[in-house]
Amino acid sequence: MFAILKKDVMAYFSSLMGWGTISSFFILMGIYVWVIDGNILDYGFAELTVFFDLTPWFLLFFVPALSMSSFSEETDKGTFQLLRSLPIRVNQILAAKYLALAMIVLMTLLPSALFVQSIASLGFPTNNFDSSLIWGGFAALFLLTLCYVFLDVLASSFTKKQPVAFILGLALNFAMWQGSKELGLETANLYSHYDRMSMGVVNFGDLLYFSGFILVVWGITRWRLRFLI
Repeated sequence: MFAILKKDVMAYFSSLMGWGTISSFFILMGIYVWVIDGNILDYGFAELTVFFDLTPWFLLFFVPALSMSSFSEETDKGTFQLLRSLPIRVNQILAAKYLALAMIVLMTLLPSALFVQSIASLGFPTNNFDSSLIWGGFAALFLLTLCYVFLDVLASSFTKKQPVAFILGLALNFAMWQGSKELGLETANLYSHYDRMSMGVVNFGDLLYFSGFILVVWGITRWRLRFLI
């Protein structure tokens, strides 16, 4: 399991694409959060609402691009059969894939801690900011990212073509982020639970929803891998 985890993480960070993606994400978020109209400075408050409003939309595209090779590349090259021949269970293979992707996304988000330090220094007096709002937002963002990762790994298991896996993952992300909202199913979409938590309101119902969502997608992916050849 740890060999798979190490391989996936090292493959990402040993390429220019990996570091380029992280740099691009941080630069783009910095521009939107601090420069473009409607930025943090325009609000006049020491908070990161702009960041938490925009980041899910960036991740909606970024995570499928990151996850599309999870199983599509393995099946295309025939290496998944090699993994299945090893004394390792499907759950361990899945856990390694999920952990690797979660670590990569967390490392991508890590530089945004500088935004927290920046608003802390801009507060009056210094360090005068709503910490519960910010840490609740980061907790919500982490759980939302995990949901994206699980959905996009599932998408990757359905095809050998990485571009198809990207499009399918993007479609699944959008459907669960906004699609059910358009149908009037407010409690079934990721957005309503994320939005509440990002406002600093962390309750058992939202945590239960995210946990149940992840477990359901895990189960579907595990069932799918039993038929993957």
